[in-house]
Amino acid sequence: MRLLTYLLPLLLCCSAAAEPRTIQLFMPDAPPLALQSEDGHGITGDAAIMALQRAGYRVAVQNMPWPRAQRRTQELQDALIVPLSRTTEREGLYTWVVNIQPLYRAFFTLDDPVASLEEARQRYRLVAVGLGSAQEEILRRAGFSRDQLYALKLGDRPIQLVRRGRVDAWFTTDLEGRHQWDDGPALAMSALLAPQDMFIACSLQCDPQLVKSVHDALEGMRADGSLQRIVERYVPNR
Repeated sequence: MRLLTYLLPLLLCCSAAAEPRTIQLFMPDAPPLALQSEDGHGITGDAAIMALQRAGYRVAVQNMPWPRAQRRTQELQDALIVPLSRTTEREGLYTWVVNIQPLYRAFFTLDDPVASLEEARQRYRLVAVGLGSAQEEILRRAGFSRDQLYALKLGDRPIQLVRRGRVDAWFTTDLEGRHQWDDGPALAMSALLAPQDMFIACSLQCDPQLVKSVHDALEGMRADGSLQRIVERYVPNR
């Protein structure tokens, strides 16, 4: 009985140590890249969740507006966020864990498609773009004025703004634009522009073991085809 008294705290300690650690994963509503659904969490959401699980962690998905998701990740320690493009403005704000894949942008419009950012800057009076997104940063760096940008929350329906004539074009990732492409009047898509790598990122203060284990797990998914199967599940057949 006395032996049990000594062993019980040790057993409880070992049990607690064996419990998988829970990691918060922040993401916006930006299908097909990230979404909240019973059927899945989008390309980057599913990829990050699988990588965390393979690395031995539990996942607590936090779905919220994109500016708030970025702010919360920066405020916390050991929190992950997807999908985050690695831009100059963001470089020193996060720990960059692993590149998922390159991501391209395009202008969606009812007019003839443009071939460059400069042509779009000269032609379009008003462009819809996601608030706090890499696309907004790209257009500002390309010389678009504040008055030319119609910032909207991720998850809104900018294609309807284009079709109603409220904006001249929508600048977004080609995957998001194609995902919202429905049976209405045909939209023209510009050339693929501004490629940037799409990352799983972590808070600036991030456990090196967490970074390494998630990085290695994602690269393992790339090698065994699991990552490509996730992409193929969500990319529309157009």
